[in-house]
Amino acid sequence: MKDGITKLREVQLELLKEFADVCGEHDLKWYAFFGTLLGTVRDGGYPVWDDDIDVVMPPKDYRMLCQHKEWFSKACFLQTPLDDGFRTFAKLRRNGTCAFQESLEDQLKRGGHMGIYIDIIPLNEIPGADCYSTPTLSSVEKKNAVYLKSWFEPAQTAEFEEIPVRIPATPRKILNEIYVDWAWPQGVMKYRPANWFFDTERGYEYYVRRYTGMLEGIRDKKIFLFGAGDSLRIFVERFGMKDRIVCTFDNNPKLWGKESYGVEVRDPSKLPESYDENSSLIIVSLYYQEIGRQLECMGITDYYVYLDRYFDEKIGNRVVRREDLPEGEKKIPKWE
Repeated sequence: MKDGITKLREVQLELLKEFADVCGEHDLKWYAFFGTLLGTVRDGGYPVWDDDIDVVMPPKDYRMLCQHKEWFSKACFLQTPLDDGFRTFAKLRRNGTCAFQESLEDQLKRGGHMGIYIDIIPLNEIPGADCYSTPTLSSVEKKNAVYLKSWFEPAQTAEFEEIPVRIPATPRKILNEIYVDWAWPQGVMKYRPANWFFDTERGYEYYVRRYTGMLEGIRDKKIFLFGAGDSLRIFVERFGMKDRIVCTFDNNPKLWGKESYGVEVRDPSKLPESYDENSSLIIVSLYYQEIGRQLECMGITDYYVYLDRYFDEKIGNRVVRREDLPEGEKKIPKWE
């Protein structure tokens, strides 16, 4: 059985193949770069720690690519700085997959396509010098690195995981500029995975809806909650809806049959017999991941998760903070 990182890399390699084919068909220059270049030269594939693929393109070629999303198959989405979700450089993403790079709340607020990707980074021409840089990156070392244009052409061909890739004419000079000791980078222990969550078989839309669609169509439904702790209190204070909250479920048997913040607490084993298509089930707990797995083991996959920090700042398209509301109106408006 293939492990998760193997499946992730397989999707990335398929994206790399399609990217290389498109660039070849339209005579666009590109180069494997950063960890991908290091892995190509040293290992013939991914460095041990790496879970992403980086390529760079000269400015003219990069602009041409970004203007022609239609060059790619329907399985892919070319996300450019003009699209929602990522404003610094392009990414080629796979539809029907999911890859989160940031904390969940930040990723949801960013929006845009969140499929598994490869990075397509523009080389920036430095005025008055025959050099390139990559100022769009957050890494100080990579942002400040300078590469002579003469290091790139004529490009060579090498293999990355048995896929032919273009690499700069003098890859060792470029690696020396990026890494102090590129044979085994001194900072390797500082590296962390680029993706803290990914799914190769389920699209990001599934997860976005679960965490952001809590209020959609809720007006006409019975509300069941899961969690009897402080998140329940915050939910009730913020959204009200007490007249339609049937109960909350909790894994603590000492709370069953009692009330928590004015809401009856029930045994989760009773949930399947209570829940139907006219209901909305919302997890109100910091342990939403564990509870989500518990629900899915019970055969319940249609549920939402209340994230306090997400809904505190954004309801629909309008930014609302409780502390900004007049005294006596501390409940955030619900369906505006």
